[in-house]
Amino acid sequence: MHDKQASILFVDDEPCMREMVAMLLSEEGYEVLTAVDGIDALAQLRSVTPNLIISDLNMPRMSGLEFLSVVRRRFPAIPVIAMSGAYDHGDVLPAGVMADAFYPKSRCPPDELMRIVAELIGTPIARATNYRPCRPPAVQTSRTVSNHDGTSTIMLTCPECLRAFSSGNIREAGHGTQAAECVYCLTPVHYMVGVSREPTLQMPPQSYGGVGESASLN
Repeated sequence: MHDKQASILFVDDEPCMREMVAMLLSEEGYEVLTAVDGIDALAQLRSVTPNLIISDLNMPRMSGLEFLSVVRRRFPAIPVIAMSGAYDHGDVLPAGVMADAFYPKSRCPPDELMRIVAELIGTPIARATNYRPCRPPAVQTSRTVSNHDGTSTIMLTCPECLRAFSSGNIREAGHGTQAAECVYCLTPVHYMVGVSREPTLQMPPQSYGGVGESASLN
């Protein structure tokens, strides 16, 4: 018997797929939460910690590749299944996918997905000892970069989606703790203006820095 208290977060931008998989998982006794994309899923992870996450790879706003990378940094103890119809082999994870298992939509029957789910929920995940949940500070110190035109821009890292974004010109910044809204997921980011400046970077405002920027939060 499956653990009826186990909860699963299923992330997919296709309504029919969300409905079908949610129905199958519910029939197996799992509590099911659904999200339309990675941004929606991260918002739900503010208040819930599921026993398992299943995510499609091809989604708008935040792809499954990026979402799963954020999950691995912020929630390393949660097992993850990546799924996609664009790959044919279920025994090997596509390059760059940070997941514990892969389910090819186009080849494997639903029973195979249920088998993978039961196996991951029933087996404790052992990560490398250097994996720790990423705990962003309540107030971060901003980075300042110089644009090609000589102006200085404040750069922040969103604690929710771990994306880097510009919050405006340093000359317009005030003093003390300030707040800005992430341009990607709209999460409030509290910060103080840093005093150090980085070398001149050829980058436009609101440049996407990727998951790698999350290193500044550790």
